[in-house]
Amino acid sequence: MSVHPLGGRKLPRSRGFRLLVGLGITVVVVLVAVVPALAFLTGFTKADGGHVVVVRNGGPFDDNSIRQVIEPNSSLTSTGLFSSEHPYPSTQRNFKVSGAKNADSNEVINVPTKDGVLVGVEGTFYFDVNFGDEKVMRAFDDKYGTRTYPAPGATATYAWDGDAGWSAFLEFTLGNLVQNVLRQEIGNVECADLVASCSLAANSSAQAAAAHIDPNANGNRTISQVQQAVNDAFTQDVDSVLGVPILIHPRFVLSKVDLPQNVQEAINKAQAAFAGVTESQAALQRAQIDAKANAARQSGYNSCPTCAQIDILKSLPSGLTTYAPGQGFAVTGR
Repeated sequence: MSVHPLGGRKLPRSRGFRLLVGLGITVVVVLVAVVPALAFLTGFTKADGGHVVVVRNGGPFDDNSIRQVIEPNSSLTSTGLFSSEHPYPSTQRNFKVSGAKNADSNEVINVPTKDGVLVGVEGTFYFDVNFGDEKVMRAFDDKYGTRTYPAPGATATYAWDGDAGWSAFLEFTLGNLVQNVLRQEIGNVECADLVASCSLAANSSAQAAAAHIDPNANGNRTISQVQQAVNDAFTQDVDSVLGVPILIHPRFVLSKVDLPQNVQEAINKAQAAFAGVTESQAALQRAQIDAKANAARQSGYNSCPTCAQIDILKSLPSGLTTYAPGQGFAVTGR
């Protein structure tokens, strides 16, 4: 039997020490049992109708490769412990352009026409996401889902981080392509082919402008041709630029072409001047018609003096009792 050096008795352990030991045991139990249980419960997910989810391994003993791709409208699916989810849109998306920077556009586009007029282009690129091809989704996430993209007024974000992240990805990857395609196709047509009134600004007078406006010009037809050309060029280039056929069925709708302020002001002045000329020409034409009518009427009176007097009587105001033009002639009413 061992004897304590201070009197032959063992010292009682403190209550604080026992509490500390108990707390340590509790922590161990939580780490061993509760944490894995929570991880197991969170190791499931499902994709809604508007997203496809790419799942990457993330466990302490796993690599970071892609584990699976979950298609839209899926049921609850096991994704493994500590996996990360990258949800991408599966519904139709768009990329908007405009001539002036605003909250609704992804890119500001101002490009010159064939005759050198810098025009603002307002329109929308529509496309679908190729979510049905798992191989494409895996390649896309490997190439674009593992890096961030600059977002206006915010920190860098991932392409799968909501609508803001997807927009940041599109602006970063498609901005230059859209600029180049529109610059090429708008540069093949003249300003007046897109906006008929643009020809007014190229002439020194309203009459000259009116003479140079092609009455057979069809701006809508030109816009339709530009749209088709942009669609063809964009479709050919987008897969090459991205390296992955993730955006399919692209189509461009050109909604408006904005003219520079100085060109628009010149057009407004020309239109105002032309309106004044048109008004004067209409007044002159009316005066000429009235003069011809008066001459014909006078010719008739010369051959029929009585007719002239009859017309005079018809033009007299009502209530007049006596009309005496002179030379012994008078007409008295009843």
